Amino acid sequence: MVRTTCLALALAGCGDNLSVTPDARPPDAALPDASAACALPTVACGGTCVNVDSDEANCGDCEVLCHGGESCTGTCTCPAAFVPATLEPSQFDQFQGAGAITVAISPNVNAGINPILVGFTATTPLDTDIDLATVPLGSAPFAAAGYGFDLNTMEIDASYSVTAGTLRLTSACGTEVEGTLTGATFRGVTGGFMNPVVDPEGCTFTVAALAFHIGNTACP
Repeated sequence: MVRTTCLALALAGCGDNLSVTPDARPPDAALPDASAACALPTVACGGTCVNVDSDEANCGDCEVLCHGGESCTGTCTCPAAFVPATLEPSQFDQFQGAGAITVAISPNVNAGINPILVGFTATTPLDTDIDLATVPLGSAPFAAAGYGFDLNTMEIDASYSVTAGTLRLTSACGTEVEGTLTGATFRGVTGGFMNPVVDPEGCTFTVAALAFHIGNTACP
């Protein structure tokens, strides 16, 4: 789950949210020597100061790895379902190309910044029910979500992919995507949004229905 590949929103980098303790060495900073001490909540893990309150690779202690979808708050925990029932356009919506796939990203603000992603191609049919259980992970069309995006570190706590549910697009282009997602199962993944691998020990939550509209410029 840790340090998964992200897409920009600036989702360029991923992992845990780190904070700098005043008058202390920044988390993950290299220790000048093996005997140097780290200021709490950072501890020395593998020769660096690591914030064990937020590092999914060292959660609570060194080498305690969180599973897919888990967030570190001193312990690895599954966040409560954070995907809204309705997603409206915002000025921060982004569209990004990933080969033949266009990825729409909407930074939903719900107890933090939790991006919702929808991926599609020029051949993805409109006004058609698409069973996402039949679409291989990492292929389009897809729906996904990120939990806990940090504007300071450009990192994200956890990645989820929809492994079951019905996606229906009513509009899709490089500036707008609109549609619905029903009966969706979000599962915690490793490998990021473009190369997701479901973690069998990771988090899972379901969303009965999501009506989404991402982007402010209407399709031609």
